[in-house]
Amino acid sequence: MELNIGIIGEGVTDQLVIEYILNAFLKGSEVLTTYLQPKENESGNWDKVFKYCESDEFKQAFSTLDYVVIQIDTDFMASGDVPAKYQINIQGLSVEEIVYSFQAKLVELIGKNFFDAYANQIIFAIAVSEIECWFLPAYFPNQKTTKTEKCIKTLKQPLKQKEGFYIDEKKLEYYETIAKKHFKKKKDIEKYAEQNESLKILLDETKLIEKLCERCKNLF
Repeated sequence: MELNIGIIGEGVTDQLVIEYILNAFLKGSEVLTTYLQPKENESGNWDKVFKYCESDEFKQAFSTLDYVVIQIDTDFMASGDVPAKYQINIQGLSVEEIVYSFQAKLVELIGKNFFDAYANQIIFAIAVSEIECWFLPAYFPNQKTTKTEKCIKTLKQPLKQKEGFYIDEKKLEYYETIAKKHFKKKKDIEKYAEQNESLKILLDETKLIEKLCERCKNLF
């Protein structure tokens, strides 16, 4: 069974992590991924995710794709540089409330009528506060860490010890090393999700497996 899935993300490293998660949960089907935003050799950012979701190009993607995953981190909302139309008040909210506030903003930008028509083909991957927080359970396996802030800084020491690199520079090959080691197996990702609520919401609440496999249930 062939599934064509588009990935919108803040950057290529984020797209890569999402792609590994998809493949881990869709063993047995041929997953063809298209990087919608950013495209190859293009730069990304949080505002480009929002702008893409507002665009006609986003709507046109559903003519050729089975599903679209929208990934965005939430950390930028703490800066003072967010235009009024994109602002979300997340102060004092729980992880779950932050995720659903971001989902609501994305639905607003997409347009409710269009979203309602294609809701079963859209999957939100909201990382609180950055996708690197999803790595923490892999590198702190004996700790019940639920940390959601300054995760890249927290990862510095274990990554240097175990992998020989830092990820501050967002080099794709570093993220590929992490993804190959820790995000290739469904059971591992489910274990990490028990320690990271925004990852758990991606896997459980948006019913990733069921949504993506409605047409290939017999493969499992």
